Amino acid sequence: MQTTATGLVIGEKILSNDNRLITILTAELGVVHAFVKSIKKLGGSMAASTDLFTYSSFVLFSNKEKYSVNSAETLHLFYHLREDLEKTALASYLAQLAEQLCPEGEGAQEYLQLFLNCLHLLETDKRTPDFVKPVFELRLLTMAGFMPDLVGCQECGEYQAESFCFSPSTGTLLCGKCSHGVVPQGYIQIGTAQLAAMRHIIYSENKRIFQFKMSAEGLACLGRITELYLLTQLEKSFPSLDFYHRLRDFGLSVQNMQTDVTPT
Repeated sequence: MQTTATGLVIGEKILSNDNRLITILTAELGVVHAFVKSIKKLGGSMAASTDLFTYSSFVLFSNKEKYSVNSAETLHLFYHLREDLEKTALASYLAQLAEQLCPEGEGAQEYLQLFLNCLHLLETDKRTPDFVKPVFELRLLTMAGFMPDLVGCQECGEYQAESFCFSPSTGTLLCGKCSHGVVPQGYIQIGTAQLAAMRHIIYSENKRIFQFKMSAEGLACLGRITELYLLTQLEKSFPSLDFYHRLRDFGLSVQNMQTDVTPT
């Protein structure tokens, strides 16, 4: 049976004889794993349309819950994204999260739109990787049923307090008054700016989730919180995330070396 779907290629695996198994996040069918046969024989346009991080319109053939790509037409190729290794590494991590958390066999338009928006912002430099990463992590978790309860303190219900701490395991808040000014075991201190950003990310309409401002230092702190929450909730590691961090650490080391060098 043939079906049409629009989607973003978020993964690929090379098989024998130049055949590939690609993973597509589609609006109509959610996450789909589909075979692409003899790509060299099908020509350059087909190869481009099924390449990683390409948004395409697909004609899929399904047989016994297995899919193969009959044809594909490119809608958008995130070409400039691949010119930046850090952005490509981040996109790979986001793709691994999407494959883990997005639904299969049902519509996933909001998931797909979130991913496309993130890639667009990265490619056009409208948002930094440090901005995109925590937004994607927390919004995706929220959509997949892992939304934290950030309305107020779990004990007294206080929405605004001088200080809050956050539990990555329960996704709940505790105000400074109820915690008696001490961060309990299993909690982390959360700043006012980070809490406001997290509330904005999970409670805002889709079109507004990227509409907030924060300093570079604030974003770095936000990213550590959302990442810790994600890893705690999912109870697994992501090789693509480890690679992204190693790449970032190497880049920072190179920058520091260049800063320390003084011309003679």
